[in-house]
Amino acid sequence: MNDEYERILNRSKSKHKDVMRSMRYLSKLTIKNFDTVVHGFHEEAFSIINCEQCGNCCRNYGPRFRKTDIKHICKSSGRSIKEFQNKYLEQDPDGVGYVLKELPCPFLNEDNTCSEYENRTLSCREFPHTLSLNIQRKLVGLAMDSVYCPAAFLICEKIISKYN
Repeated sequence: MNDEYERILNRSKSKHKDVMRSMRYLSKLTIKNFDTVVHGFHEEAFSIINCEQCGNCCRNYGPRFRKTDIKHICKSSGRSIKEFQNKYLEQDPDGVGYVLKELPCPFLNEDNTCSEYENRTLSCREFPHTLSLNIQRKLVGLAMDSVYCPAAFLICEKIISKYN
């Protein structure tokens, strides 16, 4: 991970309690056009942050695999679904889909690229979920992601600066 991202994450860890408190508070409000504003913050953050210079999400979080995700990965790689599930996955404790048995993600390459990038899970495609709808209800999750994702922390800072 590059030095600038390390500095951002160190700042995130030092401010984590305050960020969590702010995000909890903001998640309870009704803020007009919130998604549109946060989508802009997302674009700004990812114009600065290059995921391939980080890969921290792949080392610390495992995506949720839906049956559709598993089918796509297996079809492209020629693996059987049963073999794939036995080797890499276990049932999600929430009972919705599957999660990785071990971290870091086995598809993370040494250069922080993904060997399954074209077929990556929906969870991976959407991380840190700041382009989704009803983001305001997901602010606590975003605050938790900000400890590992420099872009998520930059987005949190922008949200707090604008609304808190």
